[in-house]
Amino acid sequence: MSKLLILTAVLILAMLLGPVFINNPGYIKIVAAGYTIEMTLLGLFVAVIAVVLVLKICLILLRKLAYWQQFSLNFFRGRRQRKARESFAIGLQAYARQQWPLASEELQHALLDPQYVNEKRMLASYASFYAGNSEHANELAAALTADESSTTFVQADLMLQQNKPGQACRLLAAHLDAAKTDPALGQLYLQALKQAGQWQTLLQTIPLSLTQQWFGKAEWPLQRYAVYPAALSQLSAQQGFSEESEIWQALPSKERKSAAAMLGLAWAQAQAGQCERAEQRLVQALTLEDLPAAWPYLKQIPLNNSVLKLRKEVQHWLRSSPSNGYIYAVLAYLAEQEGDREQASMAWQKVRQYNPELCR
Repeated sequence: MSKLLILTAVLILAMLLGPVFINNPGYIKIVAAGYTIEMTLLGLFVAVIAVVLVLKICLILLRKLAYWQQFSLNFFRGRRQRKARESFAIGLQAYARQQWPLASEELQHALLDPQYVNEKRMLASYASFYAGNSEHANELAAALTADESSTTFVQADLMLQQNKPGQACRLLAAHLDAAKTDPALGQLYLQALKQAGQWQTLLQTIPLSLTQQWFGKAEWPLQRYAVYPAALSQLSAQQGFSEESEIWQALPSKERKSAAAMLGLAWAQAQAGQCERAEQRLVQALTLEDLPAAWPYLKQIPLNNSVLKLRKEVQHWLRSSPSNGYIYAVLAYLAEQEGDREQASMAWQKVRQYNPELCR
């Protein structure tokens, strides 16, 4: 619509101004460096328009020439590149179908085409790894373009999948500055620290992850459960853990008071033989909304017979949500802690009724 209006306005101006310029063409004389140029005003307008058109045509030709430089007049080279593009398409299809040997072979053939070489090499490295050729996958990953965060990610990810978390931690720590712009590097670093069992470093890295926002606001509450319970329980088992330690006090207050952190502290207390204090902490910290995220870790806490207060709290939840399978799973866990197999069996039957996936 706007183009139509502009065209209409131009036609109206042409109808109004055209007769004026024809009857009064004007006169322009330019004298420079011994040369004299004389023309009418209308002729000057026509000359300017002609020069603009010539410049545009030249620009289009230059762009075409730059594009044509990607192609070779050499028949065999052009044929190799066409076959490489065909291999890229076949390799992507094989990758999507998880046909790893075929994907690895075709994606490596696709490297003969100079476009997107780094991305093709990344896919080829993963395909080679999944095809069982770890050595070749590492060679492809090492040949990736240096000083790129995606290169570091692929190399570290392959190390983790080859059960080399220590090497992955060292590589990611050396490139952690790039996590400001590429949060995936920071996320992988936390995963590598957990896999390597470097729990102190993991807790020390949490403030940096919060500052640089490695996780979104909706993701981090769930990620807390993947960090604090395992870290605190492992530190407690290895060397003992104190809430007064510098590592713990360096965390923001909001983190130390989160339900995931309370779950981890309760786990550490239970391992230290303070089952009653652990139970009290769970009663104070856990809510019904926390159960889906907390359950994988809660069921590992050895409360022994200190379950009375927690059972009362869970039964209170049962009144408002009688068909919640997580509640019955917790009741089964508490019965097992007391050694009451009959009550545990009855609770597990309810779990199978409402949330059968929890029984797997």
